[in-house]
Amino acid sequence: MRLFYMLLALCLLVAPSVVRADEAESVKEGFKEVHEGMKKVTKSVAKKAKKDFEVIDKQAKKDLKAIDKNAKQTWKKAGEDVKTATQE
Repeated sequence: MRLFYMLLALCLLVAPSVVRADEAESVKEGFKEVHEGMKKVTKSVAKKAKKDFEVIDKQAKKDLKAIDKNAKQTWKKAGEDVKTATQE
C-alpha cells in the first residue's frame, strides 16, 4: 500500500511538469505568430511611410525650386538696383 501511495505522489509531482511542457510549446508557437505578425505590420508601415515620404519629397522639391527661382530674381533685381544707385 505504501508503494501505491508513493507512485501516486510521484505521478502528482510529475504531472504539472508534463502540462507545463505542453504550455511552453504553445507559448513558443504564440510568440512565433506574434513575431510574424509584427514583421508584417512593420513592412506595411514602412511601405506606407515610403510612399508618403515620396509625395512629401516631391512637394518639397517643387517648393524649393520656386524659392530658388524667387531668390534668383530677387538677387538679379538687387544687382540692378545697386548698379543704378552707383551710377548716379
